[in-house]
Amino acid sequence: MQALNGIRVLALEGYLAGNIGSLQFARFGAEVIKLEPPGAGDILRGVGSKVTKDGQVRSLSELRVMAGKKSIQVDLQTPAGMDVFWRLVAHSDVVWTNMKPSSLEKLGITFETLCARRADMVYTTLSGFGHDDLITSGPYGDWPAFDLIAQGLAGLQYRADGLDGQPGYNGLPLGDQVSALMAVLGTVLALYRRKDQGGPQRVDLAMHDAMVSLNELGLSLTAFSGQAPSRGRSGTSAPYGAYRASDGYINITVGGDPIWQRFCSAIGRADLLDDSRFTQSAGRVRHLREIDVIVETWTARHTMMEASATLHQHGVPCGPVHDLPDVLNSPQAAARNMVLTVDDPIAGQQRIIGNPIKMSGNDDRASLPVSCAGADTTTVLTDLLGIDATELAALRAQGAFG
Repeated sequence: MQALNGIRVLALEGYLAGNIGSLQFARFGAEVIKLEPPGAGDILRGVGSKVTKDGQVRSLSELRVMAGKKSIQVDLQTPAGMDVFWRLVAHSDVVWTNMKPSSLEKLGITFETLCARRADMVYTTLSGFGHDDLITSGPYGDWPAFDLIAQGLAGLQYRADGLDGQPGYNGLPLGDQVSALMAVLGTVLALYRRKDQGGPQRVDLAMHDAMVSLNELGLSLTAFSGQAPSRGRSGTSAPYGAYRASDGYINITVGGDPIWQRFCSAIGRADLLDDSRFTQSAGRVRHLREIDVIVETWTARHTMMEASATLHQHGVPCGPVHDLPDVLNSPQAAARNMVLTVDDPIAGQQRIIGNPIKMSGNDDRASLPVSCAGADTTTVLTDLLGIDATELAALRAQGAFG
């Protein structure tokens, strides 16, 4: 028994954030019914590299975030399609969506209309700036938002390094990933409270809120001192960053004065302990340039692994800076099932990134199948809603499936 066995999630989603979240439900045993528009389906299916076999196409995006879900295609722009949607709602524990607030309103999908179909509904919305029914969505309300928009508005691009003062970008879709995981947490909490107290539950997650939360350290330092921390730096600790070794880079994280003392011992510089500029973290942060020279003078004389071994012997947290091929071939990633090989019927053998949440009763090596757009429409409607061939044909004639 997996943690979410018996929970059915109706996922009205598109692009990355919605798919990342519903993937987590599927990984822990929930039945996820992914509702897609007719035709090509979720626009994310067409994003990224693709492999074609026997006329079927598999994209990298599908392998990354669409595994373990049942896919049905319903045209919500038609009355017949909406009728199918509402019937599915009555059989679902969670309605999960990252559609824009205005798009949902046009379809008549609200917390109230969902609860009218199922009294103990858990309704989770994930959007750029939030919905208005729990708390105001703010002046940006219905703006469309991708990851980068949310990161920029939350100040994260002025925490990353950038050339000539320009905003930086780390290339990671944190707005999608972190927001989705927070929304999943909220949904699981809502399911827990429903089980304990009963009744419907409402969860709303704004990407902007999640990114402001992620930027908590930089924002708190700025609010406290009136000055933003140096870009690309911790703001509270030094040395804390990547330093050049003879064969690459090594990350060294001196998080506090006791570690600084051990670091000085490791590099043979006990004299630094008497330097008033460096005795406390705040002073070392103020004198980052001098610290960088001292650290890199030592690291440049050693390989990444030599420096790591010496620092570890003295209890200083550190580690080589890996490039992407290094990570894919890392024995640590392999040991933790974080790089898995799956055998997809269309794409063949492919390496994908595993589930970071390890839990008893859950096989994190399990390979979940990827359904093509609409592949499960007939099965789901027949088995779940009891729709027979005659009614299915009538719904098709009414445009329910495009």
